[in-house]
Amino acid sequence: MGTNAGLKFPNALEFTPNQIDLREVLRIAARHNGDGTAIVEAIRKRYYAAGASARKTKSEREQQQRQRSRNVLIGMGPNGYRLFDLKTNELTQVGRRLLAMKSDARMYREFARHILRECEGVTLLQAVRAIQARGERTTMSNLSSELRSYGFDMPTNTPRHRMMLAWLRQGGVVDEEDRIDETVVTSLLGSSLNAIDEWNALPTEQKAFLRTLRSEAEVHGESFVSASEVKDKCIAEHGRIFSEGRFRAQIIDPLVEGGWLRATGKGPGRGGKIGSVAATPKLIGLDPDLAGREREWGIPADLRPRLNTPLKRIREDLEVADKNVKGIALELLAVRIASDLALIPVKLRERSAETGGAEVDLIAEGAHLHFSRWLFQCKNVAGHVGLSALAKEVGMAVLLRAHVIVIVTTGSFARTVQDYARKLSESNYLQVVLVDTKVLNRYAEGGAKALMAFFHSEASRTLMRKRPQAKGEPETLR
Repeated sequence: MGTNAGLKFPNALEFTPNQIDLREVLRIAARHNGDGTAIVEAIRKRYYAAGASARKTKSEREQQQRQRSRNVLIGMGPNGYRLFDLKTNELTQVGRRLLAMKSDARMYREFARHILRECEGVTLLQAVRAIQARGERTTMSNLSSELRSYGFDMPTNTPRHRMMLAWLRQGGVVDEEDRIDETVVTSLLGSSLNAIDEWNALPTEQKAFLRTLRSEAEVHGESFVSASEVKDKCIAEHGRIFSEGRFRAQIIDPLVEGGWLRATGKGPGRGGKIGSVAATPKLIGLDPDLAGREREWGIPADLRPRLNTPLKRIREDLEVADKNVKGIALELLAVRIASDLALIPVKLRERSAETGGAEVDLIAEGAHLHFSRWLFQCKNVAGHVGLSALAKEVGMAVLLRAHVIVIVTTGSFARTVQDYARKLSESNYLQVVLVDTKVLNRYAEGGAKALMAFFHSEASRTLMRKRPQAKGEPETLR
């Protein structure tokens, strides 16, 4: 069982436009090509000769200054922006290409292209857009929280994402308020962020068909090809991922409507049953690998474009008659609660199509002072949640080695549930948090701050209940 928590942004604490000049550092590396000691010393003299003033001796000051200079190269290295080879002490091909740019403007624009394509820059922009779509300003804190929901490892107070935005600002991708220039992004990527979002929202089988069609377009361009042949090649590459029957209705027609391909009607001969298809400029211009990874774990792709739905709207959608709308709202509620608690949502165990929108289960994980796994069950019911709901989650918690159970309901909890949750906290390693409609209303009004206040209060109660366990005096369940 894996997670996406390993995703990271470049490690570049000193390699930032606030510390160094990109062209000058590239020139220093090229001038002393292969001589790591000389490169470090040249960077030290240029940027850090007056640093470490609190150190008592010249030797100590210079040692600290050299370490900061090495950090610049680390930020350019393989775990950073990949402009410098730390083994050979030479610029990489990307570093040499940037240095060869005739103007600083072109150099920074090309560096921005590299960041977007190779350093998770697109995901960073998607996170910024999601926050701004909710009417919020991007801060280090809420951007970190958003990125955790995308599967990134975001240590407390890490500035890496803000440093990346600073480099993208140099390339004209964002302004001082982190507003994104969509025209610049499209020119650098060949696709808009909207197109990338649409791609990520497509079902897996539609993406697979489009990947194969796009490969065909490298030879045939926008000309029509047999849809059956594309389907056969897709099956050969991805396996039998398509449902039997209604291929045109389930795959081709929705992709035509989305502007990804053109299609002809049925015709004679091979391919006649589902006709022919042709890639559109929208598909040809998109790099599927750039659009995002296909992951077993994480937030489902079709749900991600909806994550910027305001909390009040989610709360309202839970009350409508349409089961599909209610199901999506419940999934969004589960993911938003986990994200606002600085957890990483890693898997929705039940999707609304199967549950009719009545309940959804989410697994989330956190790595604050230590690792923890959380199970969320969200139930959209008007009455009381009974004891069986908690019993089910206790069983799943044991199976999945979880630490915290959170049950969320639009209704209320029976007294037996509250009593059993308290006894579990007193006698067991598990912790249980019950979130009822009153808490949800406070959350919808006050946002993440109100939610955190409630969970902090519950954590304090749990601490007092578990304290006797440290004395070897646990209660027993009755």
